[in-house]
Amino acid sequence: MTSVSDKNKKKWEKSKIQISKELRDIIHGYLMSDGYLRNGCLTVHQGEKQKAYVQWLYDKFQILRTPTPIKEVLMTHSKTHRQSRSFRFFTRSLLHGFENMWYQVSIDADGHRKSTKKLPKSIQCFFNETFVTVWFAGDGTKIIGSKEAKFEVTAFTAQERLILKNLFFTKFGISAQIISSGVSKAGRPQWALKIPAQDYQKFRNIITKMDLIPNLFPYKLHKKT
Repeated sequence: MTSVSDKNKKKWEKSKIQISKELRDIIHGYLMSDGYLRNGCLTVHQGEKQKAYVQWLYDKFQILRTPTPIKEVLMTHSKTHRQSRSFRFFTRSLLHGFENMWYQVSIDADGHRKSTKKLPKSIQCFFNETFVTVWFAGDGTKIIGSKEAKFEVTAFTAQERLILKNLFFTKFGISAQIISSGVSKAGRPQWALKIPAQDYQKFRNIITKMDLIPNLFPYKLHKKT
């Protein structure tokens, strides 16, 4: 009997796709922030203001997707009745290996299968400039009033936040700090990973080596000194 993993491996071999190191890191960086994987298929879905970012990812993921154009999605809020516009596309169902790395599968009390995103054990292998840049595009911002930056990390466990903090130091010599960032409407504590002022220029140099942040997210950068 052929296992699911064997079928996925054969599907990948049949596709004859070779993922470059840059593309691998972009996939990981997007999964770290906004990306969602199910059955090996990556969903790219962003709001209207990030249309150019969707196009950037669409171009980068060319070998992984079909020629189907980016789809415009119109939704009406159930309470406010306001209409919003977003843009979306999917990759082909080829990224099962990434899904196994990023999701923990469990069965709930009702017997339903549940997939929870987790930090991959091998994150130190791809925690590099490209990965951090794409992650910052999704979950990062500059801090107003001080020459610092931060990443939203509430979705991660306390242990995972500590791993990220340590990786910034071991990989880049950046002394990131785990800080409280308020409380959600539901009363849950929010957390951020801060890049302090003394390391900001080093961090800025890292995330501006690619064209992504300077061209599409310049408002996330403090001015260069």
